[in-house]
Amino acid sequence: MAIKRKEFIMKFKSYLNWSLFSAMMLAAMSGCTEEEFVQKDNNIPKGNGIVFGANASYAGDPQSRTEYGDYVTGDNGEKVSQAINWVTDDHVDIYSPASPTLQQVEYGITNINDADNSHAYLLALGDGLQWDGASSTQDFYAIYPAIESMSNTAVKNVVSFENGVLKGYIPVNQQHTITHNTDGTWTAKPNMDYLYMAAVLKDYPIPSGDTQDDGVSLHFVPLTTTLELTIKGPTEAPIASINVFANDGDNIAGYFSCDLTKASTTTIDNSKLTCDYESSATVRNMITISGYYDDGGTQKPLELKDGESITFNVFLLPHTDLDNISVRVAGFNTASKTMKLVDSKGSSVLLRPHQKTRVTVNAPKISSGGVNNWITGMNDNVLVSQLSIPGTANSFSNKYTGSDAQNYKAQTIDFEQQWNSGIRCFELRCPNSSTNSLEDVQLQCNRQDLGITFGEAVDEIWKKVQNSGEFAMIMPAFESNAGRGTNVSDFADDLNQFFTDHLGYKYTTYSRDLTVGEARGTLMFLARITSEEDGSLKLSNPGQGVFIDQWGSLKDNWNRRGYPVDNWAKNSSLSSSIENSMLNRGTIPTLPTKGAVNYKHNTTRADGTTGSAYIQDWARVAKESKNYSLYTSYTYEGRPTWDYVVDYTQCIYWQESLTEKQNDIWNTFELAIEDNNNKQGSTFYINCLDGYYVDDAVELSKKPYIEGGSGIYTDSNGDTQSLGYGNGGIAGNIESFATDINNWFYNKILNYGAENIYGPMNIVILDRVYESGGGSYLPSVIINNNYRFPLITKDNAQGQTASDASYTSGGSVIK
Repeated sequence: MAIKRKEFIMKFKSYLNWSLFSAMMLAAMSGCTEEEFVQKDNNIPKGNGIVFGANASYAGDPQSRTEYGDYVTGDNGEKVSQAINWVTDDHVDIYSPASPTLQQVEYGITNINDADNSHAYLLALGDGLQWDGASSTQDFYAIYPAIESMSNTAVKNVVSFENGVLKGYIPVNQQHTITHNTDGTWTAKPNMDYLYMAAVLKDYPIPSGDTQDDGVSLHFVPLTTTLELTIKGPTEAPIASINVFANDGDNIAGYFSCDLTKASTTTIDNSKLTCDYESSATVRNMITISGYYDDGGTQKPLELKDGESITFNVFLLPHTDLDNISVRVAGFNTASKTMKLVDSKGSSVLLRPHQKTRVTVNAPKISSGGVNNWITGMNDNVLVSQLSIPGTANSFSNKYTGSDAQNYKAQTIDFEQQWNSGIRCFELRCPNSSTNSLEDVQLQCNRQDLGITFGEAVDEIWKKVQNSGEFAMIMPAFESNAGRGTNVSDFADDLNQFFTDHLGYKYTTYSRDLTVGEARGTLMFLARITSEEDGSLKLSNPGQGVFIDQWGSLKDNWNRRGYPVDNWAKNSSLSSSIENSMLNRGTIPTLPTKGAVNYKHNTTRADGTTGSAYIQDWARVAKESKNYSLYTSYTYEGRPTWDYVVDYTQCIYWQESLTEKQNDIWNTFELAIEDNNNKQGSTFYINCLDGYYVDDAVELSKKPYIEGGSGIYTDSNGDTQSLGYGNGGIAGNIESFATDINNWFYNKILNYGAENIYGPMNIVILDRVYESGGGSYLPSVIINNNYRFPLITKDNAQGQTASDASYTSGGSVIK
């Protein structure tokens, strides 16, 4: 006889069960201990029936997730438990191997109890699970969050829930949404996706009838270890980021797995599930939280007044007890301070798997004038190619004393302030020497002397690096009013002679395998000498460091930017240049369309070996499309005026290129991350944000650069005049461009970071650092990027350890 299978619609209840808490209060670096949280039945958030099997679509904002509710306080005033509340956009995955059709279904939260929003129903997003009519009992395994509902795409792509086994991932970068409330308080909302919760229900009796009066109760319990960190004001310096470190090298970020099928039913009395850490190539002992918040559209670092505080929830791997934890607080453009979490007796705070530990610390005393020695604390084996390094263009141009500083002063703060704030790459522009060394050559910005020599500048940098845990990159750049030709090779020889004369300096040469430990206390030279104009000119090998080929002084770099024209204009072949179209007498020309860029450059090292660098660098930017007047030519007219009258006005059309510059900067940023993410990058990236605007008030900014070219015209007196184009583009409005580009890039990368795992930027070159707006914030953001992702070590790069899939491979950033 055939057996008829009953397929009943199932109702489920959902319970949220928060495991035992431990609590700790610290004042500065020590304090007093509160009692452990005690689990009580009336503290457990409970839910009503969860309806399965309904066909429905569910819409909701994927950013909204489960949230922490109120604390429950005991008779003695101590916090003993905390609610975990559902919100309407929560999703869970439920697996039941005996379900006749679908074995795993995603459910959404619906009908949350207004009086207690830990009570809710679950509604299937499509066809739901069904009863196995051939059996007497059925098992259910549920996880929060549902994989498809996770807000971080990078994390979602490496998390899975299959056959009752959860493979989760705890990222290094845990962005919080920080809000400064109207009442003066601060809140920091974590991404609750990383909380991870699970519910197990085994041997549930299958109803005998066609209906199910009572719901199936699912008790969800947290899986991750949680550190609730409260920082009390006042802050002496704004907080740029907070890092949590496991000092013993314990893994607190990365993959973990929980086989729910091996667990018993989760209940009030059984709230612990066993999770295992899945090994990666190297140790991941760091979690990072950004200290930036949105202040009326501008991202600013956190500042706390006296009496103010802010609380962060940090999610860690749930596989082991952690008892040697430190918190590093990085000041904005200044030093950082690290505090080990101990109680008043000097004992380490203990973080237990699946539990939350509450810790309160006073904001550390970080002077705004401190030195940000951010390289000193890094692991020796981390590759330099994995770093994000802020640099300055024309680093000593603050010394320029002319009245037109907006055109010739790329920096307004001195080298000392740049160093103290963490700048570690410095550009030194100058011509070749009249002797045989760059020692006494004046540094220049836009070919104007700055009042300091090449030798003096290098010596200032060396005094900071010598016997320190830091290193510095120096970029000598050739640019001269005397032209190129033999001056180019002479500059290279002068630089090599400088190296020979300064053997007391300690040098190192950049390579893909260079480690932070090998670079400490050294100068690393990256010289930009030749340009496309120099053709196949062959230089002698560098005496130290690296020579970068054809990264010279061109301001427009048309062909490298993707335009199907010559990279620069030559009067002898003007028809193949873009300038030939730009020059006009009042009409708006049609310019060629931009194609694929070519920013790859060959490099030569001191030992003769070669490499490559990807360098985004073109300085002249037009904020608007406009015809600019270069000169007016006159002609002699007879009766009735008998005078010189206007014949024509020679114009140059500059097409708006700020958008193009922003796209090139951003594409280079993303390429650096992608190329270096979880592997040694194929090349080294230098992203140049320095430059200037074309400005009607600055003649050199709007003049085209045409080698050997000039404009011949008749002035109003009838005299023949010539406007030379050989110095076109050597000056422009630095100040306005720096303000715009720094503000744009600063907000762009912070907004990008909210939902992305970071990778290295390599070198980012800036103008006008530490002025108001983005220029003030960018160096700190770039430096703190080094703490947002696992840095690859030399051992990993040499294949001595096996790399994980995706982005999870990486080393400890702190030694």
